[in-house]
Amino acid sequence: MRRPVFAALLLAACAVPVGEDRSSCGPEWLDVEPVVTSARGADERAVPIDCMHQIANRRVRVGFTLPAGPSCYLLRRVELLESADAVSITLFAAVDDDPAAGACPEEPRPVATEIDVAAPLGDRTLLDGSSAAE
Repeated sequence: MRRPVFAALLLAACAVPVGEDRSSCGPEWLDVEPVVTSARGADERAVPIDCMHQIANRRVRVGFTLPAGPSCYLLRRVELLESADAVSITLFAAVDDDPAAGACPEEPRPVATEIDVAAPLGDRTLLDGSSAAE
């Protein structure tokens, strides 16, 4: 009975945050439209993060770009991986499959979202996990 628990612990030990450091945002990201995750969507894919910065003890604001039309895109889900040294955040966008979605932007659209992490950020590095998700 101990083997499955040991195997699960061994696999968890292999999961370390990876990605590129994106732990700063310029002033151009302050007024960017915020979005939340949606249960809708199809054709999910990881999207690169443009920037991230800490806005509270356990809260991060993440700036990223949703693709241009002809399809409308939305933020589908967020994956977090935390360690003592880093937090890896991976964002997944999807095509909005709602037929009443309306007109879609013809240009890529900068947006932001806010994410709560499990432990205080402190000096941990903020990493874009999208390259590891591909």
